Amino acid sequence: MKEPATARNVVNSTGNDVVALAATNNERTRQYRFYSKILSAGEQALYNGSAPGAMPFENYVWLLWSIKESVYKYKKRIAPDLVFSPTKITVHHLETPSGNPPMAFESGRWDSAGQDNINDTGDRFYKGLIHCGSCILYSRSIIVDGIISTVVSGDKNFENTWWGVRSIDHTGYAYQSSMVRSFVVSKLKSVLSLADLQIGKSRGGYPVVLREEEQMDIPLSLAHHDRFVAYSFQLIPSH
Repeated sequence: MKEPATARNVVNSTGNDVVALAATNNERTRQYRFYSKILSAGEQALYNGSAPGAMPFENYVWLLWSIKESVYKYKKRIAPDLVFSPTKITVHHLETPSGNPPMAFESGRWDSAGQDNINDTGDRFYKGLIHCGSCILYSRSIIVDGIISTVVSGDKNFENTWWGVRSIDHTGYAYQSSMVRSFVVSKLKSVLSLADLQIGKSRGGYPVVLREEEQMDIPLSLAHHDRFVAYSFQLIPSH
């Protein structure tokens, strides 16, 4: 794989995560010694003060985990040496959906509207405001059919950000990895009307989009947990 010929400051990025709630341990999640490694004192107070949407506490923990994991992936592209420290990524505000929730999976998958996000107020999603050092990011999450799927962006309107999640048949790592790559390549080909797209890995460890072994300028994030895989990518407008 050929790396880009010249380095530049990365100002565009994406990050996502997926959690299969059936594969988590509710009793363990509710134990302070577990959730205190994920939630800051302020985030514990945020739940106690508002209990978002009457959400069970264990679901709240995993929702914030998915937000923090997504932020980490977003930042990792910019700072490859970054170490994941959940309590240093803080959710300062969490808004519950005011509109109808996203539809249940059709044929085992769900995809965002992509370019239609410009006119999407996000009323169907849990929306977060996150601080990570001096960086302010925004999150959108769906909780549907036993999964939590999250994407983060530096743009609160999520313009030019695409994300999706689908169910798969098996839980083996190699199968998960193959299926999530196939899933996102199929979406990229349909959006870009391009063939010969592949997914590779950068020297920093994050996934990249390749065409004829050349890295494309398309920030990409992949996630899998249990029998679910998910992607997010950003299409940077040409000027």
